[in-house]
Amino acid sequence: MREASAAPGAVLVAFLVTAGTLAGGCSRDGGGDMATPGRTLPAPGELPATVRMGTTARGRALVDEMGRALYRFARDGRNRPTCRGGCAAMWPPFTAGRRPRAGEGARADLVGVVRRAGGGLQVTYAGHPLYRYARDDGLPTEAEGHDLWDHGAEWYLLDAAGRPLPPDGGGVRRVPREGTDR
Repeated sequence: MREASAAPGAVLVAFLVTAGTLAGGCSRDGGGDMATPGRTLPAPGELPATVRMGTTARGRALVDEMGRALYRFARDGRNRPTCRGGCAAMWPPFTAGRRPRAGEGARADLVGVVRRAGGGLQVTYAGHPLYRYARDDGLPTEAEGHDLWDHGAEWYLLDAAGRPLPPDGGGVRRVPREGTDR
């Protein structure tokens, strides 16, 4: 009898471990966890990466296929990403496994790719390498990185022509780093 009562408990434990593992490895975007700095998120599923216009907390701006805000780093040169290491940990590059496409409101002639120093393709728009911001919480309308000074330059959301959106009006915000202001 004792062995029979232990078996359902073992089954329950196995079920909970499996369910926890599955829940921990899954996300809404099918490709990763935006809350984990340094994680470069691939395009979800088998679809190509898409750049389109969407609604963010800061207004209409370029977003990815899941509606997450895309940013330009003012320090980058045309088709030359400079955000690496700790910068890329906070600002994951928007990468693509194959040629990205333009979605609603974006111009197909402005969507492109550039090869990153470590390999892989980073999506560009009007020649500007695109990034996500790890502190956006992965919500489609978040855009906390707009008009932010971090890693030596400003970060901006872009309009359909590839121009930075206007500042928020409160001046450039800086990202605090453990008692320092970079």
